[in-house]
Formats: sequence, C-alpha cells, structure tokens
Amino acid sequence: MQLTRSALAAAALALGAVFANGHPAGAAGITLGQPAPTFRLTTLDGKTVTLADYRGRTLVLNVWGSWCPPCRIETPGLIAEARAQGSSVAFLGIDTTETPAVVRAFTVAKGVRYPQIVTTSASDFARDYDIRNYPTTIVIDPSGIVRARHADNLLPRPQLQAYIAAAKLGRSAPLVSDEQRKLDGMLAPAQFALTGAPPTVSASAAAAARAIGSADDEMDETMTDATRDHDLVKTRAEESTLRDAAIAALAPIAASDADRVLLADLRGDHFNALGDWAAADAAYAQAVAIDVNDTKALGGQAYAASQRGDDARAAALDLQIAHIRPSYASWIALARIDAKRGEKTAAFRALDRATALAQQTQRPAFLAWTHLYGGRAAVAVGDAARAKAEFTAAQAAAALISARDPRHVMYLEESQEALVALSLGRGAKAAVSLTPWTGPELPGSIKSTLKYRLVATGTPGTVLDLNARGVPKGWIASFCTDRVCAPFHVSFVVPTSSVKIIEFQIIPDGPKVRHDPRVRVDASQNGRRLASVTQVVPASPESLDSTLEVKP
Repeated sequence: MQLTRSALAAAALALGAVFANGHPAGAAGITLGQPAPTFRLTTLDGKTVTLADYRGRTLVLNVWGSWCPPCRIETPGLIAEARAQGSSVAFLGIDTTETPAVVRAFTVAKGVRYPQIVTTSASDFARDYDIRNYPTTIVIDPSGIVRARHADNLLPRPQLQAYIAAAKLGRSAPLVSDEQRKLDGMLAPAQFALTGAPPTVSASAAAAARAIGSADDEMDETMTDATRDHDLVKTRAEESTLRDAAIAALAPIAASDADRVLLADLRGDHFNALGDWAAADAAYAQAVAIDVNDTKALGGQAYAASQRGDDARAAALDLQIAHIRPSYASWIALARIDAKRGEKTAAFRALDRATALAQQTQRPAFLAWTHLYGGRAAVAVGDAARAKAEFTAAQAAAALISARDPRHVMYLEESQEALVALSLGRGAKAAVSLTPWTGPELPGSIKSTLKYRLVATGTPGTVLDLNARGVPKGWIASFCTDRVCAPFHVSFVVPTSSVKIIEFQIIPDGPKVRHDPRVRVDASQNGRRLASVTQVVPASPESLDSTLEVKP
C-alpha cells in the first residue's frame, strides 16, 4: 500500500501532527518583495531572538518537523550550507508541531548547529508567516524583505544557494527545477477539453481530477528523494486553477451519480484549499449522500471536522472509514484522533487493529510506520511504557527494511530519537539506546565492522560511565566519540543538551569468528547502574536485523 501525500495529510491533519495548519483564507501571510513580519522567539537554549537581530544579514528560516520525510532529507544539506555560508547568512530552525525534547533529540543526533525554536501551530509566528506546509524555507534579505518562500523539498545546492545569492543583492531568484517543470506540464489546463458536448466535458473533468491526483502522487515520490525539488505552494495553486476550471465546466452538465459525486468532491477540495471548513464539509456531504462508501469525501469531512475543533465527529468519521476500507493506515488515523481526545482505551484498541493489519502485509516498512505512529499516540495519552514498547518495536521493524529503501534509515532514526525524547521528557534521566549506525563514518572509527548509533542521555554536567558487558571471546566492543575510540568502556561528561551520540562498534578479533554475540551496554554513575540496553549483534553487516531489548 502506497500512502499518498493527501492520505498522510488527511490522517495527520485530523490528529495534530500536521502537514498543513490550514489557516483560513485571509491569514496574514507573507509576500515576496514585502517586509517580513516581525517576530520575537525563544531558542531551545533560552535565548530571545527577534527579526531585528538579523538586520544586515541574510536570514534563512526553515520550518520543519522530525516526522516529516522531506524535512529529514533536506537537513544534511541545510547543515552543510549553513556551515559554507559563514557569518554573513544566519539560519534559524523552527518546529511548530513537536516538543522541545523531540527537537533536541533530533538536532543533537543530526548535528544541527544553528539555533532552534519550538513554538506551536497556533502561535503568532505560524499565523503571521501563514505556515501551511512542512518543510517551508523562507529567505529574508539583509533589509528585512522576504525574497523566497519555498514549500516542500528544497535542494540546498543549487536552489537554496540561488535564493541566498539573490537575497544578498536584494532580489528574488526563480525556482529552477526539472521536477517543477514536470508538475507544471501535468497540470496545464489547456490539455483538458473542458468545453463541448456533455460526455466530453464529463470525461475531461474526470481526467483533470486524475491529473491532480497524479501530481499528488508525483510529489509523494519526492518525499524521500534527495535529488528532486519543487514548490508545493506553486503546485497547489496550479491544482486549484485546474480544479476550478473542472468545476465550472462540470457543474452545468452533471447528471449521473458519478458526475455529481465527482463535482461534490471537487467542490469539497476547493473549499478545503480555501480553509472554508463548513463549506467543504457541506460539499463532501453531497458526495456521501450519493455514495455512502465514498472514503475520499468521508476523509474530507473528517479533515474539516478536525480543523473546526470537532474531534469527536472526526473520530466517528475515521471509524467509518476504517470499517469501509480497513488498513493499517486507516486504523492508525483512528488511533491518533482517539489519543488526541484522551480516549486511551479506544486509541489502543485501534492501534492493535492497525498493528495486526500491518503484520499481515509482511512489509517491515509498514509495520515500522505503524509502531512509530502508535508510539506517538501513546505519548499523547501519557502512557510512557506503551510508547517505549511501540518505538522499540518500530526500531526492530525498521532494521528489517532493505538498506536500499530510504525508510530504513529514516525509521531507524525516528524510533531512536523518539526513545531519546521519552527519556528527556522524564527530566533527562539516564537512558541508553542502540540502533544500526546511519550516519557518516566518525573520525577515529574502525571501518568495515558492525556499527551502531548509541545515544546516552543524562543530567547535564554529570559523568556517565558506559561499559560493554558479556562480550564473548573473539570480539571487541569499541566506543568512538570525540575523535577517540576506547575498548569496552568510556566515560564522559553529559553535555548541556543532555544527549551524547556515540558510535558503538562490535569488532571480530580475527577472520574466523562466526557466532553472533549478545552484548549489553550499561550506563552507570558512581558505580551504580542506571540504565542498560541489550542487542543481538549478527556476524555480518549484510545480515543486520537489530533485535532490541531496551531496559530502563
């Protein structure tokens, strides 16, 4: 099953972790060539920053979320570009959907050095900058004028470089993208015969609707593709133009049930794009009145209900969808809206159904996704034990995804970051977690061995001791950090972030070692063990399956 951007957005929007905040038409917003709205924000480190602080320098605002695949993909490029640009360009990350613990876990794991802001989707910043999509990158010139707004995937080189270079000169640079040209061609209204005999108009309107769906599918494919970028805002505007033309052509001649359902769905999408949730709900209702099993219209109604704050109705609609078209994704949507409502029993019942269906697919990527969102639902209802179990299960499933699939790395990292965030949320108590190494080789590490990303958390300023236990004869355990590798044991001072990233290696001491060792890592303080993690380590990187047991 391929989760489309619209399906993900509908599920996420109804449940709080959003792809678009859906501010109604008329929100303040920003305009290229006009002064950027002022802001006053506080960084994770407690420093207050304002727009005026950046006067005289180009400012890059990157609005992101760790749950957002394009955000994760573009992060390494943003880090590299921030380093390359130096002091003449300031970078500021802004997360409007997550907690400080989640943001800290992600930024430390990824090595993000520029400041981060945690705010809400209802904050003044989100309203004034009309944040609808994740990621969104905004470039402001040294005089405080908005010079670029780019929603969705962004290739730092060359596109962000072009935006920055133009902004330094007080100009705006165009988007130059083969992917965007492809989307432009797919949505060009001239290719659809929306005039003439009713059968021709009907067929053309249906073709236009399919083209919009195909454009969404095309953008779905770029969500995990680091080689293609496009502008979601531009593409959404083109979709709206084509949709409006199809509505205008179809409305006078719609006679069959199929045409009337299509017209109602198109109208619902039209009002949805405008943020007119009442009108969208009413339009989708017309489609449901004709076809009670129209899950597209039901999903649109659930989306509108959520945006209007009617989570009970959104949950009822999601339950209806799950029964009509049961899948791990539809049941997760229900689990998350029930969790948002505080209905713990109902949320976990839906999560169990989702997990069973994901297991039936025999696709570890689907199972990992289900456990990730299940863990987030558990966090929402305050059940840390269930959340930990879900994130650990996600980690185990992610390790079984083919290494050629970008979700292998993405889900491994997300699940570990979620576990780290849980420990940070408990006041930075000591915790350790292991997952297969997903980053570049660290200086001083030993190549061609089994490598894991070990994350340790604790109280800043305290000393943690890590010890590898149960390492059988013929194997060496190594902790690599700060350009130094130490066998079997390492001590370090917990940094101010409360998080330490270590490359943990299991090295066969000779070519004839064949069996798979079981190694435990203990975190202790003053001789008292505070946390442990145990992992079955296979004998070769190619057979890595990462079976985890996390022990608090």
